[in-house]
Amino acid sequence: MQIADLESLTRTLPDDARPLVISALPEAVRRLAPAAVRGWVEGVKLMLDAGSGLGPVVTYLRTVPAVAYETGDEHLPQIVGVCLSLLRHADRHTLDAFLDSLPQAARRLRQPGALHGYLDVVDELAGLAPVGLASMFERLGQLLDQVSVDGLRRWALLGVQGHTKDLSAQSAWFRLESPDARAILRAAGEGTLFTDVERRLGFYLRALWARQPELRAASPAAEGNKGKRVSIVDGAIRMPPAFEIFPGQDSVALYRAAAAHAAAHLVYSTAQFPRRALRPIQMALVSLIEDARVEFLAMQGMPGLRRLWQPFHVALPSFTMTGVSLMARLARALIDAAYEDDNPFVTKGRRMFAEAKDRLTDPSVSREIGNLLGNDLGQMRVQFNFKTYLVEPVYRDDNMFLWDLGDSQPQRTDDQEVIEQAVNLTPSEGGEPADMEMEQGEGEITESEAVQLEAPGPRDQAAIDSALAPRYSYDEWDYVIGMDRPAWCTLQEKVAVKGDPRAIEEVLRRNEETVNRLTSMIKAVQIQRPMRLKKQLEGDRLDIDACIGAMVDIRSRRVPDPRVQQRLVRNSRDLDALLLLDLSQSTNDWVASAQSTVLNLAKEATVLVAHAMDKLGDNFAIHGFDSNGRSDVEYYRFKEFDAPYGEEARARLAGMKGQLSTRMGTALRHAGHFLRNRRAAQKLILLLTDGEPHDIDVHDKRYLMFDAKRAVENQRRYGIATFCLSLDNKADEYVARIFGNRNYLVLDELRRLPEKLPALYLRLTT
Repeated sequence: MQIADLESLTRTLPDDARPLVISALPEAVRRLAPAAVRGWVEGVKLMLDAGSGLGPVVTYLRTVPAVAYETGDEHLPQIVGVCLSLLRHADRHTLDAFLDSLPQAARRLRQPGALHGYLDVVDELAGLAPVGLASMFERLGQLLDQVSVDGLRRWALLGVQGHTKDLSAQSAWFRLESPDARAILRAAGEGTLFTDVERRLGFYLRALWARQPELRAASPAAEGNKGKRVSIVDGAIRMPPAFEIFPGQDSVALYRAAAAHAAAHLVYSTAQFPRRALRPIQMALVSLIEDARVEFLAMQGMPGLRRLWQPFHVALPSFTMTGVSLMARLARALIDAAYEDDNPFVTKGRRMFAEAKDRLTDPSVSREIGNLLGNDLGQMRVQFNFKTYLVEPVYRDDNMFLWDLGDSQPQRTDDQEVIEQAVNLTPSEGGEPADMEMEQGEGEITESEAVQLEAPGPRDQAAIDSALAPRYSYDEWDYVIGMDRPAWCTLQEKVAVKGDPRAIEEVLRRNEETVNRLTSMIKAVQIQRPMRLKKQLEGDRLDIDACIGAMVDIRSRRVPDPRVQQRLVRNSRDLDALLLLDLSQSTNDWVASAQSTVLNLAKEATVLVAHAMDKLGDNFAIHGFDSNGRSDVEYYRFKEFDAPYGEEARARLAGMKGQLSTRMGTALRHAGHFLRNRRAAQKLILLLTDGEPHDIDVHDKRYLMFDAKRAVENQRRYGIATFCLSLDNKADEYVARIFGNRNYLVLDELRRLPEKLPALYLRLTT
């Protein structure tokens, strides 16, 4: 495409901006694809319409083509979106500082997805800390020298949360004038690098073991988002380039502890364990006992190693019953004789290890004890997700080299894909985690199973699609410490099981009277959004701009334009609504007055409100959720925004079912994720639930209540309203605190839900 052809794109720009864009076009054409050039010019128009002025536009024209050329055209829409967000929440100076620092960020964030993550952080902080962002951009190089993108986000959010009511202190935090800001930044830094201690570690291992295993630095790109752990591959110890340490920890001592532990494996772990039919939770426990076994043998000859390893075991007794916490407590109990923990699982593991003390030279002891403890933990029904599991404490390696996974599998992959592929991903009827579905036999595949593997059925395909769906991490508010727990909950979108769409038509026929009443109400709905039309022949007031133009024409002896009026009209509804359904196990409860279950009543109500939305022409989505602990929040999308409400969506609605628990805050955050970037004038989440927030790994009733309240408040910052229709007759005790006094309705007569929900929607949106 020629530059002359592209210059036509600039005709809608103001006269003072058009020459600037035209002069920058040759450089943009050289660096960007034609479609990207169009987006680049459109970005200028959007910024000017938002009131940026020419200063930031000049910086935008200078920096953005080079950044997009270096990092990829796909970043251009996100950059423009962040610019508009900064204009909406901050000011021109902050926008100019962001654009000026953007090339520096692009040079430093070359890992895949790093720049995308940085832009997300800036977009988030724009609404939270507009007064401090300019200072952060001016010091961006210094910050990125010490922390990753995730570390930058955590550091910035600590400054926001700690100074919500003192903006001057918040600004001092981002200017690095606060002693606390500098101290936390140092603590969040990468610490000592492996290259700084590599030579010393070699001497250290030679002094301990009279041998020097090969030490290598692991590839930073291979570590992904699962954290940094040591690995052993082909007899070589691969160390993370840097460890993420807690304040007060000695990073050099951490490298020594990691190297000594890995070397102990090379000395005492003389045979690999066959995987056979072990479940992932059993494999993790066998590995944990093997870690304790090799450390016990090493400390027999070198007692001083206890002082090196034991300080990194920091687990404490608690009421939290998750697989990860119990294993961390057991690991400490096996190395720290003074540690007291009365949990039966920890006590049993400690006793079994002590009884096998005379046989610990035999590696089979680890498999024996680990198998038994794994069975116990499985029967306790605690949460354990192997895909997100990291060995604790941090100095211990990932234990992948301990396992013989067969000749067809590599010894290890950097992101533990071997184990993930070995897990049967077919969920149970009760919706339990996949790792609970492993067979207890010898793992042989029958002829019929082989046929199923070659040609997966719809249920198997749905399970595979769900397993391959992206995972989302969300913070969770802890009211006790007054802070967000970063990336505390993991949400995965699941494929909705389809039912018979004819059941939806049957619902409409059965509720024909309600449908007719809704149709009448829909026709009576008045158009909502006012809009003032300029340059009209008739109107309710003068259009000053048109009047000035007419006077100029008269003075210039030209025929004036007679359209000098303006009038107020009401435009079509500009609304995006998301109906969010609580699909927990309690929705299967029987409602005697309606001779149906809560879920069936909710399904009927959803069908009727979807019918009303569709007739109104509103853009809407229907989603649902359940949870099985913080690491397994399930989210279903029955009907998408901008998708037709047709047979596909009706089939998904017909197939929805209730199971598991209700982690409401995480689901609300994910629902807000879909609404946040939509351009509608009104955005609404309508939550239908039958009880208070609850999950199996939380015992404090107020914890999830305050987290849901925090999620609702955060949505409000992005212009998203949240309304709750509760079916719990005791909801008044908590629902007002979560959603606010005017943002909920408690329905005491459940049998009236199908007629009440559509009427409520119309009342909220008219």
